[in-house]
Amino acid sequence: MERNHKNTVIACSKLAEKNCANFLNGKCLGENRCPVYNGSISKGLRCPYFEESVLPSDEQLQENYQVHILKQSASYSSKKCKGCNRVFKTDNYRLQYCGDTCKGISNRNNKRLYASKSRKSAIKE
Repeated sequence: MERNHKNTVIACSKLAEKNCANFLNGKCLGENRCPVYNGSISKGLRCPYFEESVLPSDEQLQENYQVHILKQSASYSSKKCKGCNRVFKTDNYRLQYCGDTCKGISNRNNKRLYASKSRKSAIKE
């Protein structure tokens, strides 16, 4: 991670802690943990409230955010896991599952389905 990128992430975290209305007692009141405060914005996760309401108060930081964070997160895309239906971020467009657990469960279910179809076709013959 380049120096300017890291400084931008840290500055965004401090700004969120000071000025974000959703941030109270060290925790985000939003749906998920605060991606800005936790530094997850460098992994492609974003907070629309922070970008629309908090970030415009610091023009220089907003410019750095657009250059360093949004440029990098453009390589990530949101996908819905076929196993658990959760949304996850990835830079690989071929991924269908959020992790090995969902992938393993799906493989097991597919094997069971294939085995039951094989048994049914063997009985009919």
